[in-house]
Amino acid sequence: MERRRGRKSKIEIYGAGKIVDPLLAEGKTYQEVAEAFEEATGEKITLGSIGARNNRLLEGIRKTKRIEAMVDELIEEVMAYDGAGADPGEKVAVAARRMLMTRAVEAVSRMGKDAFESLTPEKLAQMVNGLERSRISAEKLKLEYADGFAAAKLAIVTEVRESFHEHPEIMDKVCEIVEEATRKLEEQVE
Repeated sequence: MERRRGRKSKIEIYGAGKIVDPLLAEGKTYQEVAEAFEEATGEKITLGSIGARNNRLLEGIRKTKRIEAMVDELIEEVMAYDGAGADPGEKVAVAARRMLMTRAVEAVSRMGKDAFESLTPEKLAQMVNGLERSRISAEKLKLEYADGFAAAKLAIVTEVRESFHEHPEIMDKVCEIVEEATRKLEEQVE
């Protein structure tokens, strides 16, 4: 649980979060939680204190659910990514870049006006540079995938040629089929 500013609550003073939090999570009443607190510590606690603790727990749960929803939305978006036939690594790179962009936008939105204005040009340039590097990494991944595809095609053709060395007419027909199939695959990838 996130530490509050200001005065510590009785729950924190007595280290009773391990007792109180699970009971609140189970849906026990504030009265039941207060009784369990008193039984464990020998101290009385107000229902308002229990309610405040519960509100902080619920806010943490809400934040977690918002993050989960964002991740689910991002995954759906990546899976629907236009790169039909794209390498799964490329999809992951796109997802990582979008997640980084989302986090950057969230961080800027949380910054106060003063903090944003005090951001040095060097720091801003570093942030922009980091985003650009992630874009370049995604492009590099695309190129590596294309190179791997070409290498696989060459290996298949070479192996087929060696296998049918004694039957050149069959070999020529198989090579034509392989060429046609790879051309179709390349069109789908593009």
